[in-house]
Amino acid sequence: MVGGGIPLLAAIYDPEGRIGALLPVELPLLMPHFSTVTVVCRPDTLPATVAMLRTGGVHVVVDDALTINPRPYMLRYAAARPDWHHVHMGDFDSALHWARYHPDELDRANATIAAHDFVLLGRTARAIGTLPDAQRETEHVINAMFASTTGGVEAWRIGEPDGAIADICAGAWGFSHAALRALAPRIAATDIAFHAEWPLLARDTAGLHCAYLPTDGMEYETADRYTDAIAAAGGAEAWHAAQSTDARQWQFRLRYVSEVAEWLANCPPR
Repeated sequence: MVGGGIPLLAAIYDPEGRIGALLPVELPLLMPHFSTVTVVCRPDTLPATVAMLRTGGVHVVVDDALTINPRPYMLRYAAARPDWHHVHMGDFDSALHWARYHPDELDRANATIAAHDFVLLGRTARAIGTLPDAQRETEHVINAMFASTTGGVEAWRIGEPDGAIADICAGAWGFSHAALRALAPRIAATDIAFHAEWPLLARDTAGLHCAYLPTDGMEYETADRYTDAIAAAGGAEAWHAAQSTDARQWQFRLRYVSEVAEWLANCPPR
């Protein structure tokens, strides 16, 4: 069953069925917040997860063209849906977490999306504090670099400042159809640099009503599907600490910093 509000378009990657294991409890909590729910996934998503999504009323798009970064595909997919006057776009596991732990805020975020052409959904200082060290510290570099080199999007901020610079790394946005039509033909970044490209394209498009909304609901959600690993590690704090001592986690996240830095260094002056 779907509820009111606006459509959700979300990406899922679940080859091990960890997200699928959450669906019996969390999918019924998510569906009432959206008019429709569409999920895009790569063919290696566990078939049982796909089946549970479809049984639960989710429209599932499985496409061989999807890469590890499905965002450009999703933007163009949404732009081809004129019946979607507004859409909430992000990651499916994050949407599940948001609906379970911060449902009222999710409704407020959807109302904000419905009132704007482009909404950059970020995280509050509290939500950023829930991230593992490697993710939190490297994303801070990306956010600081974006603010310093582009002028940032602080003018869009809704609500009182919480002391944190605008967060472009949460991976969730709201679009009107007008914004989708304006942005979809112009996107070029195929790596993680889309986090910087999309708000700049929106900022540079005349006539778009834009906002930046920091949220608690975009807090760290990955732990939801790793309860077994957390228990084996002796708790969430120990699990996080083990990740922070793994140099490969830092190496992986530092590639994101490099990709955004390279894009910002080579994009046209603004």
